[in-house]
Amino acid sequence: MNREKRRKIFSKRLVAVAFALLLIFLIGCGSGHSGTESADKVAGESTEEEAVEAEQDVVAIRTIMDQSGRLVEIPDDIERVVMTALPFPSIYAITGEPISKVAGMHPGSRGAIENSIMGEMYPELLEVPSGFIEGTDINIEELLKLDPDVVFYWADYANQTKQLEEAGITAIGVNTQGDGDALLTLQSWLEIMGEVFNQQDQVGEVIDYGSKVSQEIGKVTSELEEEEKPRSLFLFRHDNQEIIVPGAGHYGDVWIESTGGVNVAKEIDVTAAVNMEQIYQWNPEMIFITSFTATTPQDLYDNTIEGQDWSQVDAVKNRRVYKVPVGVYRWYPPSGDVPLMMKWMALHQHPELFSYDMEQEVKTYYREFHDFDLTEEQVIGILNPLSETSEGTSGLSRQR
Repeated sequence: MNREKRRKIFSKRLVAVAFALLLIFLIGCGSGHSGTESADKVAGESTEEEAVEAEQDVVAIRTIMDQSGRLVEIPDDIERVVMTALPFPSIYAITGEPISKVAGMHPGSRGAIENSIMGEMYPELLEVPSGFIEGTDINIEELLKLDPDVVFYWADYANQTKQLEEAGITAIGVNTQGDGDALLTLQSWLEIMGEVFNQQDQVGEVIDYGSKVSQEIGKVTSELEEEEKPRSLFLFRHDNQEIIVPGAGHYGDVWIESTGGVNVAKEIDVTAAVNMEQIYQWNPEMIFITSFTATTPQDLYDNTIEGQDWSQVDAVKNRRVYKVPVGVYRWYPPSGDVPLMMKWMALHQHPELFSYDMEQEVKTYYREFHDFDLTEEQVIGILNPLSETSEGTSGLSRQR
């Protein structure tokens, strides 16, 4: 419950009590015992009426712990939700809560929604405001205009915690779990959303399915010898000015390693900019490109990136460069599609070991967890995302 709601409830109760006391005083100043009885009667009736009215205005609250260890009081009845954490609209959609409750989101979320199936599945999200935040900078005045009951935000940003607390906004901090483990992170986010919205059963089904997929893939890849694992690399952000790759502690590292590959950039801590000389030294056999950059496999195949010669890299020579899909959100970070990303990565790194029909896998997953029947064209769009899905993500470095 935010500060303004508490203030209104307290003020109304105070007025009710003051009014009752004033009546007692005024009538008590009249003559005789009957006046006192009359005052007691009127005051009693007034106090009872005001108490009933005040009780109706009371917002039931409960306390949860967010992922930064903060105890947060939240209202039982949540009608307006704002999410500054980019993947969260896709997580929220799984809970079964009405999409109409989404009152604000990050422009990076909007960029993905406008250019993906999410916009077709939930068109009302295209009208949700996103102008209250740019990069990691929140405009509190604009956020307050959205009148949120609760805000989900990146707990890593201490400046946001301070801003939100000082403004009296109910804010739930979330962060990455397991040193970049997207599945573990998704499951933890589903758990906290299930608790907030009392949707534990709904989110539990997705959690169980993700665990099942992870075990299925792990059973196969755990038997691989080191020389059987492809040497792979993620391009997290990329253009003609910089090449940013993920190392240990970022999602790309876990994606590669958990699906039977070797991350050639593992020596890097989280993410770092590298040059082409480093790429040549690593000489990856496979390259995966996230949707946080507009670069496509064809850009590398055609060698059209100014100042960079990718023609010498094995992954490019053998045409083993892949653009990460975009469904309800970009598949690289934790999203509502994490189980599908696990299958997609395993299939690409080990087509000889896995026989997933990704088009059918996507259709089945969306029917099961979104109650949405995808067309063939929509499935193709998910697996072959537009460059425009990178829009709105500038100013974000480590995550998302």
